[in-house]
Amino acid sequence: MFQSSTRYLLAACASACVFAQPVQAQRTSENAVAQAGDAFGSVVGNEVIGLYTSASARGFNPSQAGNLRINGLYFDQASAPNNRLLRGSVIHVGISAQGYPFPAPTGVVDFELRTPGQKPITSVLLGYGAVFGYSRPLIEVDTQIPVVKDVLSVGVGFSYSRNAAHLVAVRDRNYAGSLTAHWTPNENFSLTPFWSGTNTSATGGDRPRIFIGDNDSPKYRQQDLFSPEWLFFGFRLYNYGAVSHWDLADDWKIQAGLFRSENITPQSFTGFVLNTNANGVGNYAIEKSPRRATTSTSGEIRLSKTFTEGVRRHTFFINTRARDRSSTSGGGDLRQFGPVLITAIPNRPEPTFNPGTTSLSVTRQVTGGVAYEGVWSQVGQLSMAVQKSEYERTLTRANVASVKGSKAPLLYNAGAAAYVSSDIAVFASYARGLEELGTAPGNAVNRDEAVPAELTRQIDAGVRYQIRNGLQLVADAFVIDKPYYGLDQGRLFRKLGTNRHSGVELSVAGGLTDEVTLVAGAVALRPRIGSSIGTGNLTEVGPIPRLIRINAQYRPKAVQGLALDLKLESVSSRYITVSNAHRIDGAITVDAGVRYTTKINNTPIKFRLQGLNLTNTFSVTPSASGQINAFESRRVEASIAADF
Repeated sequence: MFQSSTRYLLAACASACVFAQPVQAQRTSENAVAQAGDAFGSVVGNEVIGLYTSASARGFNPSQAGNLRINGLYFDQASAPNNRLLRGSVIHVGISAQGYPFPAPTGVVDFELRTPGQKPITSVLLGYGAVFGYSRPLIEVDTQIPVVKDVLSVGVGFSYSRNAAHLVAVRDRNYAGSLTAHWTPNENFSLTPFWSGTNTSATGGDRPRIFIGDNDSPKYRQQDLFSPEWLFFGFRLYNYGAVSHWDLADDWKIQAGLFRSENITPQSFTGFVLNTNANGVGNYAIEKSPRRATTSTSGEIRLSKTFTEGVRRHTFFINTRARDRSSTSGGGDLRQFGPVLITAIPNRPEPTFNPGTTSLSVTRQVTGGVAYEGVWSQVGQLSMAVQKSEYERTLTRANVASVKGSKAPLLYNAGAAAYVSSDIAVFASYARGLEELGTAPGNAVNRDEAVPAELTRQIDAGVRYQIRNGLQLVADAFVIDKPYYGLDQGRLFRKLGTNRHSGVELSVAGGLTDEVTLVAGAVALRPRIGSSIGTGNLTEVGPIPRLIRINAQYRPKAVQGLALDLKLESVSSRYITVSNAHRIDGAITVDAGVRYTTKINNTPIKFRLQGLNLTNTFSVTPSASGQINAFESRRVEASIAADF
């Protein structure tokens, strides 16, 4: 009864359905282009496509907005879950975000666990990448084991890679693992506990972070940057917890998730080149930092009840979310070494450092709310929610009295979609949120310090058009208002004014023909800053004013299992300094690849070869702090996956 209606409500429905239940085939069936429901952003295994990511949507960070979910439930991330734990993720904006109760401004990112199924399968992926002499070997192993038929299954994953972080480290080693169980004692209840860990260490020197002055960008590649051998860095990331679903009588349902996320950085070094000019000369500095850690315990419990009356369905939600987050920052000892050329940093001996005491930031937040979602078949959809949030933050510094702050705002959101015809839906929504707007960058005097929470808001509206079965277009416009945090003249990261992102975004996704699949997205963004420090109304540095990403896949009928991939990306010209006095030209990059899936002795095998940035295009990605990162140069990656 509701099939024609709900297809308008769930963006990326095809990709969401792919992740919805445990599956039998694993790595050989992963194909982000074929599985994407729209072009706003999705991850399938190691494949990433679309306009947005879990760290950037509509020019902001969904993680800071409190918009991360694991299997649909609230998750406060201290460290990103690894791919051994996750099968992928989908980013929801516009009409699809209305399908999630209690969304905040920006976009909802839903991570999907690699839930083990009821068939024994072991998947192995071997990969190799090469770029300017840097080999990047990779091995990934995932297995699922049914322990009790239709009741209990277990999944285990392990991966090892070398030089995977070659853009920030000269040499590194990365280990990752996960353990997941899926318990379904009956058809109405499921419990999925999980654990994952990642250990990364750089053994050949940490590449310096490049910060420019009020000038044009130097031309370099990240691979051109070297540091003294003793510049060690590393980190350990852990995510563990459980999700549960319980279908009760009379259409009542309970969903619950409890998560622990940890990011631990042992005593380490960080190199900087500050005030770098257009010729690549800047002031070299190295900081030794004491052990730092960010940890968070978070979760959500949600009770829902559904009523159906003819062609109308009503669902009411009652939920509680909470998080307890602590983060250490500061304490670093910074030593200056004078001017250097960024591509010729000398291998100087290690001086004596004296790291100091770290600061501690503790955040506790509890949010309770009620929500309603109504669907009227062939007519439209309406969603509303009200939440009350209790927020408290305590900042403790050495030899200074603790600073406490609290807020208790009322948060709300509403969205509606009207079905103009069987193929067209128009929609609009409003959301008010409370979020912490990032942490201080590496060149700030209060480096890594989290800022207090602030109120934010978002308005968007658009249209979805089902061009034909399996091919849809989504277009919308949005305005997001948030406080603006940046560096003042004393390099203190603090609130400097207001920030407005207004823009339009477009997605076309699906099968153009039986052989050609297209996932094409574009966003035109106007990120403006109304500053309180006398600099006037400026364009924000960081967000890309115009971004186009097109993925296409051709599967010739003449060769079963063969697919040819093409990706085009275009970024516009943009400012690279906060004064808006200097820009970098727009850039176009081209990727191409081939994948071939077959069976050998009844074992599914997938071969994949990719060429990335084939035109060897140069550009940099700037940030408001002045840090820039150069595009990766031309490179080749190959992999083979098998499901046993």
